[in-house]
Amino acid sequence: MRNRMVSTMAIVAALLPASAMSQQQTRQQVDSARLGGAPVPMAAQAASRQAKAQVYTDAKLGFSVIAPPGASIGDNSKAKQVVIRSPKGFAVNIQAGATRPDVPLERMSALLETRYLGEGRPWSARGQEKSLRIAGLPAHEVDYSGTNSRARVVVARGPKNDYVFIFMAPHHQFIKLGYEFDWILEHFKPSPHDAAQAPTAKNMTPKPAAMAVQARPMPRKQRFSDPGFGYEIEYPGYWELNNPAAMAAMFSGREGTPAYAAIIGVQNIQPAGAVNGDEAAQRAYNQLKASLGNAVRDLKVLNEAPWTYQRDGRQLLGRQISVSYMHAGHRFMKQMIVIPRPSGTVAHVWSYTAPEQQFASFQPVAAEMLSSWRILTTETR
Repeated sequence: MRNRMVSTMAIVAALLPASAMSQQQTRQQVDSARLGGAPVPMAAQAASRQAKAQVYTDAKLGFSVIAPPGASIGDNSKAKQVVIRSPKGFAVNIQAGATRPDVPLERMSALLETRYLGEGRPWSARGQEKSLRIAGLPAHEVDYSGTNSRARVVVARGPKNDYVFIFMAPHHQFIKLGYEFDWILEHFKPSPHDAAQAPTAKNMTPKPAAMAVQARPMPRKQRFSDPGFGYEIEYPGYWELNNPAAMAAMFSGREGTPAYAAIIGVQNIQPAGAVNGDEAAQRAYNQLKASLGNAVRDLKVLNEAPWTYQRDGRQLLGRQISVSYMHAGHRFMKQMIVIPRPSGTVAHVWSYTAPEQQFASFQPVAAEMLSSWRILTTETR
């Protein structure tokens, strides 16, 4: 299980803390269900083509930045910054300089505000902020909004250098194009002096500036589909799929990106004693809700209502719940949906979990994944 703030949130019980249930208790309460009784397969490995991108390596400091395929990258010697421009409509400016120990990391973005924030300037309001890690280095992010565009400012701090990333995009494309910024952050390599002291950073052999390299491609979508699971779902191409338990799939951003803290899971469960799908869904819903209440602190129900799956001419009546709670010293939010399978005694469970401060940021991704969720039957395959 991955080592992070929510590493104890096991998907076996719709991302409940793992300590809440022993393996034996889980089996007694909700059994994972594979349709058809065949062995659980290995997760399909997505085959993708190697895409060409451009890499820029700073000759003085040695840090490297890769532009997404289709974007250009180069340095602006006058402004002392690296600039990535994409025909899709976004730009990223990167600056680096000696670490400023006199300025706390959380206040570094404020140094830009005298130039960018205020009347007649690109930014009119300061928004959400959060802490993260970039290439193993501590970092802090602040969102800004303006009349025509929005921006994300990320400052990563190494022992020798501070790195400032400014992502700018139009309002209507900000979230969509923000995933490409996440990709840039994921592929960033700090200077060797900083990388050597970053616990999760990997050293990178410097390459000539602006040379074409083979980088991991950034497909727009990936699809998880397996007839034995009885459903399929699409997820961002720059997210990762994990199978932490039988009949459970977990999706989240890659380590080192802001999306790493967001988890979307889908699971099949088969409660003991259920005689049909509706009863299975109701029992599963009650068991998961009770288990969550026993496993966390300060549980607050924000919303609870019926939820209807409607696709391929089929309606499945289920239930949803949104909650917030404290776990491991942090407040989380969760949305959970339980629906019955069209036949049998299996319930499908979809959930989205993230730290409270980041929940709204990734909710559009969760909503898009939820809309792509398709229950597979002999009629729909």
